[in-house]
Amino acid sequence: MNFYPFHIGDYISHTHHLSDLEDLAYRRLLDWYYLHESPIPLNIDETARLIRMRTHTDCITIVLREFFQETEDGWISIRADREIDHYHSKIKQASNAGKASAERRL
Repeated sequence: MNFYPFHIGDYISHTHHLSDLEDLAYRRLLDWYYLHESPIPLNIDETARLIRMRTHTDCITIVLREFFQETEDGWISIRADREIDHYHSKIKQASNAGKASAERRL
């Protein structure tokens, strides 16, 4: 997914207490999550490398524990998963509409 909705008011109201580095970690984690559409690795060192914050594993850990849910497969975001599902639903709906339109022209 190369685009996701970003609601500034919601973001600020949920993250105003974060330090600058925690905020950066959260944004990079969200970007990685949306781009790859898969759980964030459980290994914090690996995750830190993936989001280019190798020396800030403490900030990453804080953010993951607060905003993500740990699963066997990795860290997930319920809200992001809803957005990803909605995005795929819109793509499928547009594809079906395009196919139906093409069939009507035949």
